[in-house]
Amino acid sequence: MRKPRSRSLVAGLAVSLFTLPIAACSTETTDRGADGQAAVTLVAAADPSLLPYNFLDTDGKTWKGINVDLAAALSEKLGSTITFQSAGFDTIVPGLAAGRFDLALTGMFDTLERQKTVDFVDYLAAKNNFLTLTTFRDVASMDDLCGVRVGIPGGALESTLLADASAECVKAGKPAIDVNEFADLDATVLALRSGRIDVTPNDSAANAYINSQNKDTMKVSGGYLNEGYFAAAFPKNSELAKKVEAAFSEIIDDGTYAGILREWGVEDRALEAPIINGATF
Repeated sequence: MRKPRSRSLVAGLAVSLFTLPIAACSTETTDRGADGQAAVTLVAAADPSLLPYNFLDTDGKTWKGINVDLAAALSEKLGSTITFQSAGFDTIVPGLAAGRFDLALTGMFDTLERQKTVDFVDYLAAKNNFLTLTTFRDVASMDDLCGVRVGIPGGALESTLLADASAECVKAGKPAIDVNEFADLDATVLALRSGRIDVTPNDSAANAYINSQNKDTMKVSGGYLNEGYFAAAFPKNSELAKKVEAAFSEIIDDGTYAGILREWGVEDRALEAPIINGATF
């Protein structure tokens, strides 16, 4: 699935960021730059299967994606280099709470439940839809999935949405939704391609990228949960959250942010300003 992008999702600025080992507590490291000033390296947790936000290039080492390009821009404003550490999505919030990462910059929703453990800087409006094979019917909403085999990555927010929708199906005398969780988005899409599931609900940019690589066999339809935000996550009460909020404001004001989103085909998801803990659900 790690192929050159096509359609409107053109190649973003390639940034080579090296994977660092997970430290026992704080991951922040400090070196001296040419000017003698402290140069801090920050470790951002990310799931490398979350196309097109975070993924590894064909060399298996170079990180690419929307968040990687944003991290490069933020690094310039922060005066600190953000590098990426591969992590399973469902391990990221516990890892932040335990101090194994400085931040998370991956395809993560800001939610009230997650805010009990971490803080967020919201930087992208949510937009979600359903990915299916072309031979399957269009899907309008979560309520349209009674009796359907649905696949999601483990730890995804959709787990709760599907559980609620399934309960409504049963209450209405319809079959429950058959929910299947997989290790990551790659495994979920493989299950869809092989016919083990019928639908995967996902972020619109991810679905657009996947669909662009499978034009003859897949399609997108419908929508759900389009009122939320994607966000960078931080250990609770981290001073870094305020610094990253300010850095996001700077790259929004100078046009860098809009340029990155435009190159990746998600300019319709832009915010006018970053938001601290802006979740409403």
